[in-house]
Amino acid sequence: MKRLKELELQDARWVQSRWWKQDYELRSRQGDLLATMTRPHWWSSYTEIEAPGNRWSLERKGFFRRRITIRSIGTESSPAEFIYHMVGGRLELPDGRVFFWKPGNFWGTRYVWTMADGAPIIGYKLGGFLKVSGELSIEPDAADMPLFGLLMFLGWYLVVLYRQDSAAAS
Repeated sequence: MKRLKELELQDARWVQSRWWKQDYELRSRQGDLLATMTRPHWWSSYTEIEAPGNRWSLERKGFFRRRITIRSIGTESSPAEFIYHMVGGRLELPDGRVFFWKPGNFWGTRYVWTMADGAPIIGYKLGGFLKVSGELSIEPDAADMPLFGLLMFLGWYLVVLYRQDSAAAS
């Protein structure tokens, strides 16, 4: 099985498997399944990600100090923690590196991961009405980053949570 960075990810697209479920698939432009994001229980924000060489669990916690805990399934290690801000947030790694999650436009249809200097890494363009979908745009050197997969999956998880929170508020 290929590692994630060996896959053709340009023009990859997140699609909701069924409109009534909170399960998503990352598919190549040819339609090949590259990764899955599964929520075992509809009442929980707990999510499992499975991709070649990568298995994580993500879960939103807290009310006043909202954050997302990230765990590697199998080793049970926690490689990072995502901290919410008023708009967007930041991913803090144990080695001190920080990545920022930001809206890419006013309308909330684009989101982007950036490095501390503001350089974009991974972008998401949202679509879909009944079934949520999103196109990925990946900077050429991003796939060589050690936590590239984690950023890619955490970003989509944040998009899904944002859509759910927006729907609940309206």
